Amino acid sequence: MLQATSRPTGPRRLIATIAWLILFGLTLTVTALAINALAATTVGCMILSATLLLTLRSLRREREMAEKSVQRVHQKYNSIVSALTVAMGLRDDMSASHARRVSDLSFILAQQMRVGHEETQLIQRAAVLADIGKMEIAEGILSKAGELSEPEWAEMRRHPELGSRMLADILNFDDAAAIVLAHHERFDGQGYPHGLRGDAIPMGSRIYAVADAYIAMTSDRPHRKKQSHEMALREILRNSLTQFDPAVVRAFVRAEEMDLFGERDVAVNGPEVADSRPAAVAG
Repeated sequence: MLQATSRPTGPRRLIATIAWLILFGLTLTVTALAINALAATTVGCMILSATLLLTLRSLRREREMAEKSVQRVHQKYNSIVSALTVAMGLRDDMSASHARRVSDLSFILAQQMRVGHEETQLIQRAAVLADIGKMEIAEGILSKAGELSEPEWAEMRRHPELGSRMLADILNFDDAAAIVLAHHERFDGQGYPHGLRGDAIPMGSRIYAVADAYIAMTSDRPHRKKQSHEMALREILRNSLTQFDPAVVRAFVRAEEMDLFGERDVAVNGPEVADSRPAAVAG
């Protein structure tokens, strides 16, 4: 007796055919969608790349414009600094010479302390102008060779605030004004005008204090002769943690060991005038 075959017949075969056609159609659909998606992704990537390129170009142009703007500000800043330095020199060429030398040493110390480029430039400029407030101090006090009286010292101690106010009134000089205001503060809080202590004193002011003391001690003054480099170095080390920030003193010692000061014992007729206190307590 013959057995029935297992091949689908009739409705079952039709269902199988339809299922196969549906599967085939789905495969074609998925493939088409994948191709379209790939094409869309490719186009999207191209558009994104073009957008990024245009954005980068725009940012580059804006950066160049900003750099040019900063350069113009620096040029204006430097022009004003030069004009004020000349004005200081017209009244007292010795003080202007002293200021330039302190500025140079402040630059060296800022580099030794790895201060950023912008802040180093700021410190250097502020050091040039630190004593600009003395332009408003009576000539008789500035040029007095002997001891200052207490009222005269009180007047002399006004020069940081006077100089700070002068600079604060000039465009873009607020940052320098803060350094000038605190350039006679002491690390132990015994300075003036506000008795600031430690890190409350701006870094530029702490650097200036060491540079100014060294230049003052190694320069001839109306009331005393200059000290040797070795004596000035010992005095700065002795006043670390009291008058001076020890971190700045360490930077000073590193610069000295690297012989970055140039000719150490050259007399400079540029002292900070009318200072009759001990050498390391300049100003």
